[in-house]
Amino acid sequence: MRWMALFVPLLSAACVYEVPMDEDAAAGLTSLAADRAAPRLALAEHLLGEYFSSDIAAPPTVCLAVSDGRSEEALSPEDETQLIARFPRLAPFARCSWNAAGWRDTESEEPALVFTIHSFTCAGETQCSGWASYTAGAAASPSALYRMSYTAGRWSTARDQRLIMD
Repeated sequence: MRWMALFVPLLSAACVYEVPMDEDAAAGLTSLAADRAAPRLALAEHLLGEYFSSDIAAPPTVCLAVSDGRSEEALSPEDETQLIARFPRLAPFARCSWNAAGWRDTESEEPALVFTIHSFTCAGETQCSGWASYTAGAAASPSALYRMSYTAGRWSTARDQRLIMD
């Protein structure tokens, strides 16, 4: 439960703003939101920007995955490299593994936090949506729907505030 208290505010925050990146890493890098051809990366940058800009004491190892509804998978090596260049505290997905205790850092065996983007789809070149959630150890957040539109040379992201219930 402690994990949930730390991370629920991150998924409920307002979602249209300039994504903060690590200052040293950001030198010379443009926001991925400016790349019209990479909306899923823009959503990943948005989620990670919110998380890494928060003031969390002793953050766990953080990884990012995509899911087709069956299992979590790594982004392409190129996409993962772009995100790690912007967020050096992001670990490659290969460093996080699932076991009976939940997500763990394969190096330290400590609990890990894994953000997952799933059911990502685009209804054209300028309108996309996807679901995102995170699992910290074995505790999972509810999934949140993010709607994206490409206007004025960048992807803007808005979290749907409605609660989806069974």
